[in-house]
Amino acid sequence: REVIFLTKEEIEALLETTNIKKWNEFRFRVLVEVLLGTGMRIGEVLSLNRKDINWDKREAKIVGKGNKERRIFFTERSLEWIRKYLESRHDNHEAIFITSGKEPRRLDRAGIWRYFDRHRKLARIDKKLTPHILRHTVATNLVFNGCPLVHVKEILGHDRLDTTCKYYLGIDREQAKRAHKKY
Repeated sequence: REVIFLTKEEIEALLETTNIKKWNEFRFRVLVEVLLGTGMRIGEVLSLNRKDINWDKREAKIVGKGNKERRIFFTERSLEWIRKYLESRHDNHEAIFITSGKEPRRLDRAGIWRYFDRHRKLARIDKKLTPHILRHTVATNLVFNGCPLVHVKEILGHDRLDTTCKYYLGIDREQAKRAHKKY
């Protein structure tokens, strides 16, 4: 199965398109940083609350797909973006990601799709760009950097290893080509 993911250059181009001086753009940048820094599903990210994050351990306990509790891990970079974002807010809303306006509420999926499409065009990315593509990007980077599939499974919160294998086992074709030549 062909997996769509962003290259390092496409990630950099995407991140460069955000004008963090505008609050909604800043929030989008933080969302992208969290997606890339955790591999979470978009629903998991949007359900994240302030109290869920253990800043010292750089992790959070969340309820993921199938109503199953699991731990997710943050990169230092993604936590730094969340920290900056929360410091910029003047509310006590429990949700990490909220709407702008006088009566903020938890951000939902409908509120983010246009940002992904807009920034895909600004970054001149010629492939589909969704939160799930960023999840695939995290997984493929883990695989390309030698992370064992069993760990990729845990990071992504897959129930079964065969789900992870189905998507990511044959992803590094160049490495497969070198192995074919060598063996």
